[in-house]
Amino acid sequence: MKIRIEKALWRYVKSLGLVAFMSLMGEFVQRRLEPTNLVMLYLLAVVVAASLWGRGPAIFTSIVSVIAFAFWFIPPRFTFTVDDAQYILTFIGLLIVGIVISELTTKTRKRAIEAERREAQIELLKAKERLQAAILNSISHDLRTPLVSITGALSSILDDGKHLDKDAEIELIKTAYNESSRLNRIVGNLLDMTRIEAGALNLSCQPCEIIDVVGVSLEELKQDLEDRDIHIDIPKDLPDVPIDFSLITRVLTNLLDNAVKYSPPDSSLYISARKVGDNLQIAIRDEGLGIPREDIPKVFNKFYRVERVKKIQGIGLGLSICKGIVEAHKGKIWIDSIENKGTTVTIELPFQ
Repeated sequence: MKIRIEKALWRYVKSLGLVAFMSLMGEFVQRRLEPTNLVMLYLLAVVVAASLWGRGPAIFTSIVSVIAFAFWFIPPRFTFTVDDAQYILTFIGLLIVGIVISELTTKTRKRAIEAERREAQIELLKAKERLQAAILNSISHDLRTPLVSITGALSSILDDGKHLDKDAEIELIKTAYNESSRLNRIVGNLLDMTRIEAGALNLSCQPCEIIDVVGVSLEELKQDLEDRDIHIDIPKDLPDVPIDFSLITRVLTNLLDNAVKYSPPDSSLYISARKVGDNLQIAIRDEGLGIPREDIPKVFNKFYRVERVKKIQGIGLGLSICKGIVEAHKGKIWIDSIENKGTTVTIELPFQ
């Protein structure tokens, strides 16, 4: 509030300075012009004030201009005495014209601002429509891809089941199972995001061993992790932590899924947990490309994806969902990343 008042007062101070400047200009030319012609300088000051600072300073400029004109240029000079009645009409005219100009200029300025605002809103609406279209296409693609794989695998079993050997049939069933699990994760993420945004993420917290949560998460990604070296460092005496088991499992599954996607197939993954004060910290580290420093503050935003990894499937909801779930537990989540060396995502959950 104080800053607004100071800014408003500063506009009036600048208006006063503008009138003083015009008076000095008039002093240089007053010998060659009739005093009434000097009115144009003050009208110019009113137009400038209205254009730059609005109605109030413009009207203030009009009033001060009349006073300055009377004092500076009307004989006898440097007094407020007016011997010639015609100057009274000049004062009135200057004041009325100044106020009218200030009103017209202010309205024009407002219309220009409103036009710019409407144009900005139209551009924002178009940008939102483009984003929604891109998101819809991405979601459709991510949903369609596993469905096509599942349909293809089941069709092969149904159509060619008699001609398939046992190993081929088992491989097709595995493909259908893996893709259905992937589809389930995608749909689960979309539902979780809807619940988070609606404020309907109801927690059912019970004391849990974090090793159990890690085990279930690894089991959900069993097929994706079968060729990976997983290094787990979780102390046996770590206290139980009160969490919603299924939701924190979702968090770890999303983080492990990201670690798999964004690191080389032959690289290792590291999962660790430790007690830090009154909190439990869980860290998942990969040996991937890392995240550029400028992208780290944005990766928890919905639908945000790092530019250089566009070919990797996903709609950019995983980390946003993780953040929503962790914060619902009154916890924190953050990322440490070094380009070309890997990324560590750390979750901190309170023990109480």
